[in-house]
Amino acid sequence: MDATGSPSQVWQTSPSFALARLRAGHHRFRAGGLPVPSAGATPVAAVLSCADPQPEAVTVFGGVDVYAVRTAGLQVGPAALGSLEYAVARLGAPLLVVLGHASCSLAGGSGPDRVRATLTALRRRSPLLDQAVRSGRCGIHGMIWHDADRLLNEVRPVLPPPARRACRLRPPNNASMRSH
Repeated sequence: MDATGSPSQVWQTSPSFALARLRAGHHRFRAGGLPVPSAGATPVAAVLSCADPQPEAVTVFGGVDVYAVRTAGLQVGPAALGSLEYAVARLGAPLLVVLGHASCSLAGGSGPDRVRATLTALRRRSPLLDQAVRSGRCGIHGMIWHDADRLLNEVRPVLPPPARRACRLRPPNNASMRSH
């Protein structure tokens, strides 16, 4: 039980279980099933999707409760970044999904390359999101919506390189300075 006396919901803290819920919701959507009502106030995932016409994230994921943010071409400005940070830090979203789509009409589109670039940008621009991903408290995942077959495909991310550490100069080793 949590502090309010309500049963704790373990799935809310597991990024892999949140992803499984989204996949199950998408399967339900494709099969024409009815949306499943939300089990609580915490979203299963925060979803950044393109504003170019495509179905709403909650629809594509079969009614699973998501915190949705839409921007043109998956651009990550201060408002979008702050909204995603809020979903992870304050609402406890255990998963962050970048949802592009194959038939984007915007310059640069929102296909797989743009999804990968956005995944990288989110972690580089937000120490909060990067730390949540590094600690395992929040997962990060990319997907592409295909209008023609009403299907989501997963996008493998290219993880950002580790942060560069400042180089420390070490004093010379006295043993190496001795001449033989």
